[in-house]
Amino acid sequence: MSATDHQAAEPRIHWQAHQSTNAEMPENTMAAMQYAWELGGIPEIDIRQTADGIIIGMHDPTPKRTTSASEADQDRLIAECTFEQVQAWDAGIKFSEKFRGEKVPALEQILAVLAGHPERELYLDYKQVDLEKLAELIGRYGLGRQIIFCHREHENCKTMKRLAPAVRTMLWIPDGEIEGNFANALETGFDSLDIIQLHLKDAEAGGEWRYKVGRDYLQQALSRLSETDRELEVLPFHFDQDSLFALLDIGIRRFAVDEPKVFVETLSRYRQRQV
Repeated sequence: MSATDHQAAEPRIHWQAHQSTNAEMPENTMAAMQYAWELGGIPEIDIRQTADGIIIGMHDPTPKRTTSASEADQDRLIAECTFEQVQAWDAGIKFSEKFRGEKVPALEQILAVLAGHPERELYLDYKQVDLEKLAELIGRYGLGRQIIFCHREHENCKTMKRLAPAVRTMLWIPDGEIEGNFANALETGFDSLDIIQLHLKDAEAGGEWRYKVGRDYLQQALSRLSETDRELEVLPFHFDQDSLFALLDIGIRRFAVDEPKVFVETLSRYRQRQV
């Protein structure tokens, strides 16, 4: 089999450019969205709503960590700020001088770009928005099939699926809650879910397997989800070539990563090994 034939036979590997701990780009900016798309991935944007009802990209409830907001504004809740006030902040300068001038984007600005590229997708990580308003905005642009809605509460995923049936939903489960929350979702038959994401933290002691969540558990979770045409995604907060290759060897084909370029380069080596 040629290298081209082999790649065509391989299931596609999807990856999300995680935002709040991203090491390569200023989080929740248009620059971060474009960067992920151009690398062949799917950007994530954390969504909150301003006092005047504009849905924006912002992980934290206040602008202090990621923007140039003044001392008077840096501890104000995003929900208490107008979009005009938000636009006065620089969302890139704290990451690097190179990104000076980046603004906190409105979700609608990102959706307008996405609408021109039907091959692209976008993760929306729910922080604090009116879900009916969000569903209406997605519907207005006709982007349901390009959107993956994410939250840690199953009920919010159910609500979003009801409001926007074409949108895919992902339940993310943090370290320490994985076995219980996965079992609860399984008991419902993964109702209204398309993807479950498990957070992979490093084990305290070194060993052949890097993560606290065991290899056998991941294999079982993957099997359970595959039986119902759902997908397993993992977010390894740290990876090297050996640990990423091991996750791929299990059969995992959906990832969230903090180092998109490093991930793409490592994935390329894995594919070369498979030829």
